[in-house]
Amino acid sequence: MPDVSIPCVLYRGGTSRGLLFLDERLPYPRDTVAAILLRAFGSPDLRQIDGIGGGTSLTSKALLVGRDRAPGADVHMLFAQVGVGAPTVDWGGNCGNMTSAVGPFAIDAGLVPAVEPVTVVRIRSVNTGVFVHAHVPVRGGRVWTEGDYAIPGVGGTSARIDLEWLAPGGSTTGRLLPTGRARDEFVLSDGARIGVSLVDAANPMVFCTAAALGLTGTEWPADIEARPVVMRQLEEIRSMAAEALGIVADRREATRVSPGLPKVACVAPAQAYQTTTGQALAAETHDLQGRYMSMQTAHRAYAGGGAICTGVAALLPGTVVHDCLAAGRGASGEIRIAHPAGIMDVRVTMRDADGAPHVVSATFARTARRIMSGEVWVPEALVPRAALMT
Repeated sequence: MPDVSIPCVLYRGGTSRGLLFLDERLPYPRDTVAAILLRAFGSPDLRQIDGIGGGTSLTSKALLVGRDRAPGADVHMLFAQVGVGAPTVDWGGNCGNMTSAVGPFAIDAGLVPAVEPVTVVRIRSVNTGVFVHAHVPVRGGRVWTEGDYAIPGVGGTSARIDLEWLAPGGSTTGRLLPTGRARDEFVLSDGARIGVSLVDAANPMVFCTAAALGLTGTEWPADIEARPVVMRQLEEIRSMAAEALGIVADRREATRVSPGLPKVACVAPAQAYQTTTGQALAAETHDLQGRYMSMQTAHRAYAGGGAICTGVAALLPGTVVHDCLAAGRGASGEIRIAHPAGIMDVRVTMRDADGAPHVVSATFARTARRIMSGEVWVPEALVPRAALMT
């Protein structure tokens, strides 16, 4: 049986990489799209040698983008996190890094007219309903990628793209603090009692302190992955949070049913450390340490949506994240997160609404680059027969 091709574009978005499709090219049920994506990325296979994936969760992502009719939106995006070693596709949340590619893609595809010097692309997330305004540099009627903005985890510099997330609180659960508390306690299967904070902003996350896991918060990803007890505890914390948030009915099913949502991270007070590129950073250069997990592996940098949720949590008194801040830090609404590759900052605007905190917006900057345009080939058997006849 022959293979068939589907047009797509390979993009780097922030510290991630993945395929972007016009959604009209994949007008199928999600289980059908999932099967197509698994084949395109070469999953399940830790090397993904027979597909476009790079053997990591950060390079196994996809977005379906199309025009949107919702008020305040130009386009919509549907994010898919493709499993690497397991045949899973998680549709549960957003990827802040890959969102930086949506604006450029929409302009290049003619979904949004190019306006100089900056085109604001209004994006609606199908996954969570959150709206994002992407501020994309444009010159000569085309997306401009050259610039002097650098992000840790990506070599060189490119044009800066600001991503403004509007009212990201309660993205999945409908509540900024889903349990109604800033702090809870989980009792793990080994008897360990871990203080956690469940916060939902851009993506729902569960936070614990690095110290509770016997870590300092300065570890490199490989150091964390080399500690099986810590890896097991982090996934158990994430699974318990998935049950508490109603994402799964049973925590024992979380890794299989919802491997990407909620997210889990550990945090620590700011301290001097060395990045994976060898740069020595003093404690004064950032506000807290953050180590983030992505699909049961340690993130090599920090996720964009994770940065938003971490920044918001840092401004909520009583959370484990807030308690990591030194006195006076975060007063301006800017939180600088030290991750393995460097520092990522997020600017959060909050206000009180009926006596409760409300996130007005959260903004961080990324860069993006179109790497290649073409077609990805998949077995004909995966594509609905009606589509092959049109």
